Amino acid sequence: PKMLRPERVRRGLLEGLRIGVSGVAALRKLLLTSNPDTALSGAAGAHKAAVWSEPIELEGVKQIARATGATVNDVLVAALAGALEQYQLDHDGHAVDIPTMIPVNLRPMHLPLPRELGNRFALVLLMLPSGRLDAADRLAETKRRMDVIKRSPEPVITFALIQGIGRLGARLSRALVTFFAGKAGGVTTNVPGPREARYLAGTRIGSLLGWVPGSGEQTVGTCIFTYAGTV
Repeated sequence: PKMLRPERVRRGLLEGLRIGVSGVAALRKLLLTSNPDTALSGAAGAHKAAVWSEPIELEGVKQIARATGATVNDVLVAALAGALEQYQLDHDGHAVDIPTMIPVNLRPMHLPLPRELGNRFALVLLMLPSGRLDAADRLAETKRRMDVIKRSPEPVITFALIQGIGRLGARLSRALVTFFAGKAGGVTTNVPGPREARYLAGTRIGSLLGWVPGSGEQTVGTCIFTYAGTV
């Protein structure tokens, strides 16, 4: 049999150790993160409020991303963090970081959709840097935190948890969903829509809205949607 080179074995061991350590860190984060008591928290009820912005030119967002070495998603999530910071300052007089859940697509983009469709996504926890930073530092911190998540096994771990919870009894599943939902104030999604305008019965669709589902006592759902060169 062909012998493995010592440096190759060493690299493999180090990579396995890195994955193990990052896996423990991801689990610790999922279990120990808590949603702070702010003006944004509370008991979710039947009545909802929907608000949205006017379309923002996507090219301007891209220019900020290119100039700072960030992604378009980083820029938009940092803007959300800034908005939540201002809301806290207006209502609480101070601001803290707010945890939100972000769906991560695990379906390979180059493969066609299966006939049965179905969901194949994980949820990761992101602490939105809403604790009194200026815009540049907030964007840099958003990018750093997102990069840490991208390099970690957190999406795979949470996907396995979602799959496992779905196979449990209704009562236990509900309790676990409520427990993990309580780690965040809500859900934040960023969905790339059509790059060109779409039409319905000959009428141009001006804009689109997405409604973000929430669980437990989550109170703030944010959907970022790009469409025909706008956000």
